[in-house]
Amino acid sequence: MFELILILFVVSASHQAKGNACSIDDVIQEKIEDMLKDRPAFFAFVKASVLFTGNDILKFKDVRTNIGNHYNPTTGRFTAPKQGLYEISCLLYGVGPSRVTFQIHKNNALFAYGFTPGRQYNSNTISLLMELKTGDEVYVKHRFPQRRETVQGRQHSYFSGRLLQ
Repeated sequence: MFELILILFVVSASHQAKGNACSIDDVIQEKIEDMLKDRPAFFAFVKASVLFTGNDILKFKDVRTNIGNHYNPTTGRFTAPKQGLYEISCLLYGVGPSRVTFQIHKNNALFAYGFTPGRQYNSNTISLLMELKTGDEVYVKHRFPQRRETVQGRQHSYFSGRLLQ
């Protein structure tokens, strides 16, 4: 926080010294936007209930946050823009008695398993810390190709991630 205040003071002073007609609010907004670009984050819901089967990758198409646009709702994949420690979370909600079996992948390798127990309207949340390199992909994939399971949409099931450091 101290660094941000110092940067704002220096930038504001330099703008005033140069006679720029720039308000401190503009400078603050610009610096906040620059800081956010360095802190990628995404949060997306399953838009409508979906049949999850085969080797499907679940697509979370109701994107609410996508700082840096590194989550692709068309493919369901988050691509790390820079190396670092990321927090990744996924909550899936099974429709009715539907058990939902899923796994989190890092690139083409299994990273963690998850499932909803299959009782009346049940969910499961996975929260992970993942060390990612630039270009690594993270996504949610169906676990048992022979099963047909229904994932609840409409703000019930989500996928999110953010760079911690």
